[in-house]
Amino acid sequence: MVRDALGRVLSDEKDIEVVASARGVDACLKHLAQNEGKIDVAVLDVRLIDGTGHDITRWIKANQPDVRVVLLTSFLEDELLVDAYSSGADALILKGAPTRDLTEAIRDVHAGLKLVDAQAARAASQRRQHLNPSQLSVLDEADREIADLVSKGMTDKEIASAINFSVQTIKNRVSRILTSVGAANRTQLAVMVATANLPSTPPEK
Repeated sequence: MVRDALGRVLSDEKDIEVVASARGVDACLKHLAQNEGKIDVAVLDVRLIDGTGHDITRWIKANQPDVRVVLLTSFLEDELLVDAYSSGADALILKGAPTRDLTEAIRDVHAGLKLVDAQAARAASQRRQHLNPSQLSVLDEADREIADLVSKGMTDKEIASAINFSVQTIKNRVSRILTSVGAANRTQLAVMVATANLPSTPPEK
C-alpha cells in the first residue's frame, strides 16, 4: 500500500513518470533489465523482503551507471549512511520527511547532484570503531586491488577476469583479505575500502 501510494504521489508531479514498481530485489532487478535506458532515477527502500536497497544500488552502479539512486530509510543510522555512500547511492531520504524533500531529491540527482555527503559518511565511519579503514594497510598491492574491486560490487568471476587470476585464486584471496582486515563479509570490506578512500578535507570550491 505504501509503495502504491508513493507511486501515485510521484505520478502527480508533472515532470516525473513512474516507469515501474517492485516489492523486492529480484523483481526490481528484473524491471531494471527490462526497462534499460528508460529509467533515470531508482527510488529504493533500504530494507526489502529479499535483501536491501544497497544490493540493488551496487547492481545499478555496476550495470546501469547512468541511473541515479535515491534510498529511503526510516532511521538515519551511522551504518546505513556509510553503506549508502559505499554502495554509490546518490541521495538518502527519511521516510517521514515531507514529500517535497523526496521529489526535490529526485530532481537534484537527475541533474547530477550527489546528496550523500562524503564528510558525514567519514564521521559516521569513525564512530563505528569496529571497522578501521587503516587495517587495509596490511594488504599487498594485489590484495588491495582485489579489495577495491570487491567494493565496486564485482563477483569473484568478474574480478578473476579483470586481473587475469583464476576464480578459485580470487575466492582464496578474498577469504584471506577478510581475515587480515577483520571484516565479517564482503559488505564490511566494501565499507572499509570506501571510507579509506574518503577525502580527509572538503574539496575546494
